[in-house]
Formats: sequence, C-alpha cells, structure tokens
Amino acid sequence: MTVVSKSFDSFVKKIPVNIHNNTKSIFTGSMAVFIPGEFVIGRPMRAGEYQFVICFTTPPRAVIGSREYSFKKGSLICMAPGDEITVCPPDRPSPVKYLTICVNPAYMRDIYTRAGGEGELIFGKPDSIYSHRLLEGIEALIREVSDYDPAIPLMIESMENRIAIQLLRDSGALGNNKPLRNTVGEAIGFIETYYSSNITVKNISDAVYVSPPHLQRIFLSQTGITPYRYVMDCRHRKAKEMLESTAAPVKEIAEWCGFVNAAHFSTSFKQREGVSPLVYKKTFIKK
Repeated sequence: MTVVSKSFDSFVKKIPVNIHNNTKSIFTGSMAVFIPGEFVIGRPMRAGEYQFVICFTTPPRAVIGSREYSFKKGSLICMAPGDEITVCPPDRPSPVKYLTICVNPAYMRDIYTRAGGEGELIFGKPDSIYSHRLLEGIEALIREVSDYDPAIPLMIESMENRIAIQLLRDSGALGNNKPLRNTVGEAIGFIETYYSSNITVKNISDAVYVSPPHLQRIFLSQTGITPYRYVMDCRHRKAKEMLESTAAPVKEIAEWCGFVNAAHFSTSFKQREGVSPLVYKKTFIKK
C-alpha cells in the first residue's frame, strides 16, 4: 500500500513514467521513500529537497555539480536542495538495487537545529556510508505505512524523526554527536552485515563514528585481531559455509563473499585450509 502525498510532486514528475511505474513509493508528511528498479541515466536531476541515495549495489558513475564520483555498494549519497546529479551510462550491465529518501527542507533544517546542529545544514561531501541503524529506521517506517490503515500520525512522526536524525549522523552533518555504546560490537555488526562489499577500515570507522586509528586500537585490544583481519575471517567463514552447503561455483562464492576475484579467494583459502576451495568442496560433498 502507498500513502499518497503532494509534498513531493516536483520530484515524482522528474522521474520517467516507465521507471516510476516500477517504483515502490512510501509517502509521509515530511519524507518519501522511493525504491526503483533502475537509474535515470543521462538526465540531470536537480534536488528540490534534501535527498539521500542508499546504494545496495555499486551504481554507475555520477556527476554532482561539476565533479564526477564513483560511488560504491554501501554508499550514502547526500544532496541538499539545489544540488544536481546526472547518472552516467554504466560501463557494463550490472545489478541495480538502491533507494532514495526525499526529506522536506524546512522539516530537515528544524530537526538539524533541534538535534544540536549549528549554522547552516551542509554536507562536507556527498559520499558517505549508511549505517544499519538507518536501514532499521527505514524498514520500520515502510512496515508501519504498509501494515496499518490508517497509520497513527504520532507513530509516523516519531519514525520520521528517527530517520532524519540518523541521516544527519550518517552524513556527518552531526559529526560531534557521538553515542555512548559498544563501539567494537557495532563495528563487528557492521562487518557481519557488509562483509560482501568492498568495505575498508575507514568505512567501518565512519559507520561507528570514530577515527580509523582509534578503531584499530580498541578493536585489537578487545578482539586480539585488527578490523581488516576480522573482515577476512568473516568472508572466509561465510565462504566455507557456502562451499559446504551450496552447489554454487567457486567463482560465484568468491564474489558473494567479497573477495576481489576467484584467484584471490583460492589463494587466501589455501593459505588457511591447506587445500583449494574446489578440493574442499569436493571433499565435503564426498563426506
């Protein structure tokens, strides 16, 4: 079910009809969530609202203003009213999975001020990385709108506030807003969720709001290994599970588990297990 609102008509009208017809849309009073099946290619799209794009797969290159960006899986693209983005034709066909959140400008600025932001709401860079907390908030809003007719305005408002504040945190606009929490535990949770993407220590530290050196230090002290080693351990563990339980080719398993390529996967696996992934798979199947 979709709740219809006229607040974002200007954005909707910019979407080609063939793409809009295959787009799931959720509207509330202050924000809208769009889940399309493809990108609008080669057509400049000027933001009339605050817009955030969550990339679940690696998107094509894009130009924002006069600069070209190569975003990746896990990116949170942040744009203010007036920013213009043009998605370039992809170099090769690839999966498309993303969502766009539009937020009413007056509402977003009010939340920014009430959350402790100072000065004008601006983004230091358009490329950030989204957190699992943001996804949880969006999923909760979608369920609330979809499952209840009519949805309770008080509940919707609380969810809007939650998402708006998390967007500000993930974008870095509230960079000094540091939560008190188990930082290493959250870093591990992030790795376990995004191990299959090309995540770096910087990505992980950004997601948990600490600097890379600080994350390295506390992660090593609490786990005995570095964040990078944990990423590789996680990928290796997931790959072993797939080798043992699926008929998927080794090349696909390597890709699904975040290895650079099949050769990298085979080298890493053999160093750990003493045999190649293919030999391990055949041995396990025989057992």
